[in-house]
Amino acid sequence: MRWALVDFGHPFYRPLVRRIIIFGLVVVWTGIEFFAGSTGWMLLFLALSAYVGWGFFLSGQADGPLEDEAATARTPPPEGENEPDPGKRG
Repeated sequence: MRWALVDFGHPFYRPLVRRIIIFGLVVVWTGIEFFAGSTGWMLLFLALSAYVGWGFFLSGQADGPLEDEAATARTPPPEGENEPDPGKRG
């Protein structure tokens, strides 16, 4: 089992706008902690910003809409794909 802080493959994070907003909020909070003088919290949020930035933008997650897996599973195959090949003998 693979452990992850955030499941970057979750459908909620699929739209690019959501990923940009979440990453922006974490970066802004890093700046707030920096200007407040909280070095420990700033370093924590800086690391979190790097992790979220990598996961959302550099890890190769797709931006397109998800296909309805249930609908594709119920779709019958094109005609002729389930029929045995008349030239083959088994």
